[in-house]
Amino acid sequence: METIKRLPARGSYLLLAYMPFHIFLSQSLSLLTGGLDAWKLGKDVLTVLLSVVTVVLVYALRKQNKVFNVLVGLFSLYVMSYAIVWAINPDIYTKTALLGTLYNLRVIAYAVLGFGAALLAPHEISNTKIIKLVLIVAGIVSVLGILQYFLPKDILGHFGYSIERGVKPNFFIDDKADLPRIMSTLRDPNSLAAYLILPLCISIGLFFNNKKRRMLFGGLTLLMSLALFLTFSRGGLLGAIIAIAAIIGLRFRGWLLEYAKPLTIGFFAAVVVFGTLGYVHRDQYVVQNIILHSDESTKATEDSNELHARLAADGAKAIVKRPQGHGPGTAGIVSIQNPKGGVLTENYFVQIGYEVGIIGLALFLIIWGYILFRLSKNSSLLSSSLLASAAAYAVLCLIMHLWTNEAIAATWWITAGLVLGQKPLSNHKS
Repeated sequence: METIKRLPARGSYLLLAYMPFHIFLSQSLSLLTGGLDAWKLGKDVLTVLLSVVTVVLVYALRKQNKVFNVLVGLFSLYVMSYAIVWAINPDIYTKTALLGTLYNLRVIAYAVLGFGAALLAPHEISNTKIIKLVLIVAGIVSVLGILQYFLPKDILGHFGYSIERGVKPNFFIDDKADLPRIMSTLRDPNSLAAYLILPLCISIGLFFNNKKRRMLFGGLTLLMSLALFLTFSRGGLLGAIIAIAAIIGLRFRGWLLEYAKPLTIGFFAAVVVFGTLGYVHRDQYVVQNIILHSDESTKATEDSNELHARLAADGAKAIVKRPQGHGPGTAGIVSIQNPKGGVLTENYFVQIGYEVGIIGLALFLIIWGYILFRLSKNSSLLSSSLLASAAAYAVLCLIMHLWTNEAIAATWWITAGLVLGQKPLSNHKS
């Protein structure tokens, strides 16, 4: 029985370690074994099985608590909303409906798995173990990403990457060969940048907290920052700035108040200096492409900013016209596999609202809000890092299909569940 009780904990650690490498491993190993679809779905089948086993064990062994009960109850309502919306839209394409349901629900399943794992095997779970695992994995991903910038740009094509197999082998700013972007072992540059935000928050917090290892955590922070920069993801950079400001605000409020005046002056001075430099050099090639992702040679009829805004606006209008939802899998990344056509909203909130309607979107926001509320009761660095990164992710959800990426979703939601499941909450300080 003890071995079975430890299964969710070990499964949680396994998923935290594996998910950032999933795309690379599934593409490369499937060249040897075949069965690319099996590799792609294997992680999700494992997640479903682990989540179901975890919930059954928690209730069978009477390990649940009030917070876990509320989370499972809300998750059950969220699952029901998908079944109901699918029932009232019976003509939707089955394959994308199944994938859309799986991708959207696994986000909450990660949190349930992590929470249950901590309840079942508290001796297996600690903030120290979680932090070490997250930072080691993020460090490896960052190193591989930085190496990718200097290696031949088609190198991932030798590892099974291709558009035909579902993953682009390389990325460039506006398809310009002299402006490469890295994505390391993740799906795309924007996903890599978003994934690194939580580890960055943890590393920065440890840099200030741990004087003995300040050089180690400073170096790790610089390493991940460089990898994030080389993605040339404007959204990722904005998210990192928001998260770093939030983690400093949460962990070092006294220090901020003490130096509030010089910091405020420095901030506005930086805004003026960089704003002036940006305006003066606004017509230069680097500024036009790296900052604006568009210059006079851009072939697209609308630039990246205009495209994001239009797609989100179109999706929002569709929600107003059909507030009950169009059905799972009708929007987002999986919808492009629909032969009848899908809807890319470039906005996760709009995507959920389009698929499962206003009620489904409200349930998702309530679940996320409840988890954040419970995390705010926890004084640990890991909890503060989750809250700070959530501030960034809330913004990134407005410009990308954030939680569809398995690495980002698994890292944040499993970690959140593991933190919430530990007792007593107030005593887990890293």
